This record gives sequence, structure tokens and C-alpha cells, in this order.
Amino acid sequence: MVSMKKRERAWTAVLLFVVVALTGFGSVASERVSFDKGANSATFTAALGEGHDYVLGAKAGQTLTVALQGPSGVYFNVVPPNSQEALVNTSITGDARWSGDVKRDGDYTVRVYQMRSATPQGKNPTFTITLAVR
Repeated sequence: MVSMKKRERAWTAVLLFVVVALTGFGSVASERVSFDKGANSATFTAALGEGHDYVLGAKAGQTLTVALQGPSGVYFNVVPPNSQEALVNTSITGDARWSGDVKRDGDYTVRVYQMRSATPQGKNPTFTITLAVR
């Protein structure tokens, strides 16, 4: 007879595996963005891999701008602080550039990604992204 704690641990492990497999979390590279003194934007070039998160602070009333250059099939989302709902999802809009007013103070995440179906095909494109807060 399997103890209740062992059964709970097994189900927790299975659930965690499913969440990671479906979302890709855990393998996404993450980078904190800080601007050079006197600058309000920064540009990064990277290989996409499983995805890349850029985390940058902004204050209510500022404008956040994201510009992505890369092959078709590379997209980005902008997620506000303490939220899972994206302000923009470019896999839906098709835009390579987005600009929006920040509604609250905090860390905003810009996630660059490709559709999960492209990842198993071994596609690892290079992209360039410019992030600005004004």
C-alpha cells in the first residue's frame, strides 16, 4: 500500500512535468535589462533557443516600446507586473513593433519566442530586439 504522502508527491511531480512541457517554462533564458547612464533604450541580439525573457522596470505614465527584428515565426509578448495576461501577443497581431503606456509601476516582461511546433524541428533563429522606456 502506497502512503498518502508518496501519492501526493507523485501527482505533484506529474503536474509539474505537464506544466513545464506545455508552457516551456524552466528553459527560457531570462535577462534583467538596465539602461546605460543617460540612455532610455537598449538593443540585444541573441539566438532564440527555447525563448528569451527581458525584464525591465517602468513607472506608471511611461511609454514602453518594443521593436523585434528576426525571421517570420519569431514573436513577442509583453506581460505587466504580477500578471499572466499579455498586453500584446504578436503571434496574433503579426506586429514586429509595439508601443504602449505603462499603467502601473513594476517589472514588465518581454518574452521572445517561437511557436512550440517550430522548436522540435531544431529551428534556433537569431533575433534583435530594442527595448525603450520613455
